[in-house]
Amino acid sequence: MRFASILLKAAVLVPVVYYGVLIFAAWMWPGYDHATQTIATLGSPTSPKAQIFNYGVIAAGGLIILGSLGVLLGMLRLGANIVWAFLTMVSLVVFGASLVQGGLHPAPDAMHDAYRLGLAIHAAPLLMFLGLAGRSDMGGLKALLFIDFLALAALWAVINNIGGLDLVQPATSGWWERGYSVAAILWIALAAIGIDGRLSAKTNRSRDEMRRVMFAEG
Repeated sequence: MRFASILLKAAVLVPVVYYGVLIFAAWMWPGYDHATQTIATLGSPTSPKAQIFNYGVIAAGGLIILGSLGVLLGMLRLGANIVWAFLTMVSLVVFGASLVQGGLHPAPDAMHDAYRLGLAIHAAPLLMFLGLAGRSDMGGLKALLFIDFLALAALWAVINNIGGLDLVQPATSGWWERGYSVAAILWIALAAIGIDGRLSAKTNRSRDEMRRVMFAEG
């Protein structure tokens, strides 16, 4: 499954690329305030490094799309039901495509939000959790997936003031958005690492068993 491993490593790079360009673009913008300004502003015409940020977002979206195929192959290799594995891949592809769309159409372009297709990421950790539910040896990853699913739902509700709690204030709105982005993006890399590690262990066990059989026959 070397091909799946290579694709999964593409997914591991997603937060490196995304947050790398976010930090760089903000650093190159004197006076930019993470607490009060949106992430999308870094790709707007007012940003000094808008092109770098937008190219980075496009690259991150592309890596998610590549990594989603690795997730599909990896989940199938680990015994996941093909339906859950395929739906996980689709939700990641849609999310990755929404990032590409956002980079191609920077804010305040009306096409920037990609028709809210990015919300597909909410389903991805739950779908992966269901696909790996039968793996008793992946309890850590399954816990991460379920917690992340809940975190995404909770942060989305807070940001959109569902329930009328008014937790998001102008002075801290940017941090809430960044918290949401962490919940949406970081788990992809961690899940890819978990799946890739389990695939490697599976491959090593197969090789060891083959060596034992050959040695016994010799």
